[in-house]
Amino acid sequence: MARAVSDEQRVFLSTLPAGRRERRLALAVVLASLGVFVAAAPFARVPLAPVAAFIPIYEAALVINDLITAVLLFGQFTIVRSRALVVLAGGYLFTALMAVTHALTFPGLFAPTGLLGAGPQSTAWLYMFWHGGFPLAVIAYALLEDAPRASAPPRSPARLAILSALAATLVAVVGFTLLATAGQDALPAIMVGDHYTPAMIVVVSSVWGLSLLALLGLRRHRPRSVLDLWLMVVICAWLFDVALAAVLNAGRFDLGFYAGRIYGLLASSFVLLVLLLEYGKLYAGLAEAHARAQAANAELATEVAERRRAEAEAAAANQAKSEFLSRMSHELRTPLNAVLGFGQLLAMRVEQARDRESVEQILRGGRHLLALINEVLDISRIEAGRMALSPEPVQVAEAVQRVLDLARPLAAERRIRLEADPGTFGDRYVLADSQRLQQVLLNLVSNAIKYNREGGDVTLGCAGGADGRLRLSVADTGGGIPVALQARLFTPFDRLGAESGAVEGTGLGLTLSRRLVEAMGGVIGLESAESRGSTFWVELPETASPAAQAGLRGAAPGATAGAAAVRGTILYVEDNPSNLRLVERILAERPGIRLISVMQGRMGLSLAREHRPGLILADLHLPDISGEDVLREVLQDPALRDTPVIILSADATPGQSRRLFALGARAYLTKPFDVQELLAHVDAALGGGGVA
Repeated sequence: MARAVSDEQRVFLSTLPAGRRERRLALAVVLASLGVFVAAAPFARVPLAPVAAFIPIYEAALVINDLITAVLLFGQFTIVRSRALVVLAGGYLFTALMAVTHALTFPGLFAPTGLLGAGPQSTAWLYMFWHGGFPLAVIAYALLEDAPRASAPPRSPARLAILSALAATLVAVVGFTLLATAGQDALPAIMVGDHYTPAMIVVVSSVWGLSLLALLGLRRHRPRSVLDLWLMVVICAWLFDVALAAVLNAGRFDLGFYAGRIYGLLASSFVLLVLLLEYGKLYAGLAEAHARAQAANAELATEVAERRRAEAEAAAANQAKSEFLSRMSHELRTPLNAVLGFGQLLAMRVEQARDRESVEQILRGGRHLLALINEVLDISRIEAGRMALSPEPVQVAEAVQRVLDLARPLAAERRIRLEADPGTFGDRYVLADSQRLQQVLLNLVSNAIKYNREGGDVTLGCAGGADGRLRLSVADTGGGIPVALQARLFTPFDRLGAESGAVEGTGLGLTLSRRLVEAMGGVIGLESAESRGSTFWVELPETASPAAQAGLRGAAPGATAGAAAVRGTILYVEDNPSNLRLVERILAERPGIRLISVMQGRMGLSLAREHRPGLILADLHLPDISGEDVLREVLQDPALRDTPVIILSADATPGQSRRLFALGARAYLTKPFDVQELLAHVDAALGGGGVA
């Protein structure tokens, strides 16, 4: 019956199928042994001189060989867990121990008649027990190998099985030794002096028959392993040993006596040599595998180091990019702060229509430039993976209504009808960042208005999409987009030829919209035909679990009632002269406010301790210490810790504002800031009101 063994176990002699190369080698060894046997057999009875050292040397070598073989087989048993192996290992241990007792009882070796109470028959009978016991172990091995694997307990404790085999072997050795020594009178005489008696023929024939049975059992065994093959070689040598040393010879110290024992020594060496070669190959394979593993580990370590270096370089590049964006945001917003700030002040005072139109042009240009800066920075943040998004369930109807409210003035200018049927939206929600969704929809609606025909229509719709998505669409009645140009639609700064027209634009709105939609896990697309209008659509994951909306920032505060009655002192720490003048002009709207301005942070702290202002305005980037350091010093000073601090900065990154809010800033206003928003915060801080 075929034995079920794992691929890992097939590397052992007991489970590895014998190949043609192994069969040829074993046959060559058997034929060589047979040739020597045939040559020695006619001279088996030739008497030779007794060699006193032969027996101890021969049996010492045999004991060492068989003990090592037994240990190796027990070791394989702990892995393969075959009962046949533990029986065979016990057989080799039996031959080793029986060789010891045979040597101890050999006449004239250690005592004239031998030790252990040996008599004239003891050594001969121990030889027979010895050479009959091993074939019995081989027969048991062959029978157990033929037994179904399921009948054996493959995961039984190996230690218990080995201890049982050791105990059984010791019992057998002690029993046979006692029978051959103390019980020798119960056994027939097979030796007279150094010669055999007729009874020896019957005994030795039985031993020889056991060896033949063992050989036949191994031969019929299928599939034949490498160990099976070499055990057959051992049994053949065993047959030659018994034939020369106990059948064809006349007694002790003749040619057959010596030749037979040499065969026995060879028989004990065959399996040992093969096992040692096997372990050598396994060790070489292990060493090679270890070397390959070390090389693979070294290569992996190199790859990991390179990857970490690349990640570090990417992180450094992202950090440099972030710092560049922050710096550019500051550098670009700072002059725009003055442009839009003074423009808003002029708009509050001019009365003539012509002057008002000029101011509006200034404000329109400034806002256009601010929108361009914001879009460029937003795209850069998305590419750097630093865009802070807050996905949440957003009610579609509310988001659309906010967009419509913002877009109606632009639509009214061009007599465009804005339509959205509330029935198509229902109470449906999408998973998105509320502010960024509004930004995308407003951009699509604004484009639909700007590129529409005079008196046209813009329709917002909603329908179910694929894969659990909800599709929001913005359809217009404009001229449509040619198919040849649609592939360039989301390319930055590419306005598809509209840059030569009267419609203002940056060419970044759709690019930013696409990046934002993809960052929210959605897709954006277009359906358009020339002269038939365009429909832009956005698909976002629909959600059935609405939650409270949480925008990144609250609505812009309005001025509190009784602003003219607001009184107090404000300390403004700012190193930019135009920003200083702007805030001075803004706060001129509050006659009851005294403004103290300073251009350095440390001097500002000194003035704060001296004048105890009701509010501190601080720029984030100062020549000596940062506005963040000013905030920390104020909060740590017992005399100033209750003074509200508002940070004014051109750095519009969300992470910066959240961090300063967490430190204790009352507000974080980005430049260019809204005049009414700043005044509302001032009124709330000095007048005791609240700001949403």
